[in-house]
Amino acid sequence: MHTPAEEAYTIRPAGLADADALCTFKRQVFGETEFLLQGLEDFDDRVDIEADLIGRFHHQSNSVLVLAVRRDGQVIGLCSIVGGHLWRTRHVGTMSIGVLRAWWHRGVGKRLMTQTIRWADENPLLEKLALQVHSTNTAARALYTRLGFVEEGLLRGEAKMGDGEDDLVPMGLRLPKRPGTLVQGLVRHWD
Repeated sequence: MHTPAEEAYTIRPAGLADADALCTFKRQVFGETEFLLQGLEDFDDRVDIEADLIGRFHHQSNSVLVLAVRRDGQVIGLCSIVGGHLWRTRHVGTMSIGVLRAWWHRGVGKRLMTQTIRWADENPLLEKLALQVHSTNTAARALYTRLGFVEEGLLRGEAKMGDGEDDLVPMGLRLPKRPGTLVQGLVRHWD
């Protein structure tokens, strides 16, 4: 059973029709926090660029872009896995997440990550998920730890924040190895 907050949005894979809403989301989320590695200065907010990005996710068997979308079509969060492009690293997916500030501490990030990890767990190409988190982002580090990620080091001065720097903490989650068939699209139920 879903709580009222969960029923206000759905978790689903991104489609080409989401490109405009995804641009709007990114414009907002990049301006709300310094804890994301990408910022407004790195963002090209053209809808055709975003549609191309979504299309690339659809063509990579070890990658996925998942959205949290309100009933009105507003994107309130995203979670992605970008699988390695080289033969020796294609078993590792780099995970990223972003949630609008108004939806922080409401379970959106946890639901996004849980669903995306489940997708990765069912994907026979992926054996590990990796992410980087700001050392000062204690709430995110705690969430990732609860989801099974372990800290794998410290990258000193790796990220610029305001006038200073912050360390990044690489974290990893080993996925159980299972025989299976290649995931054809996203045929699972997301909610």
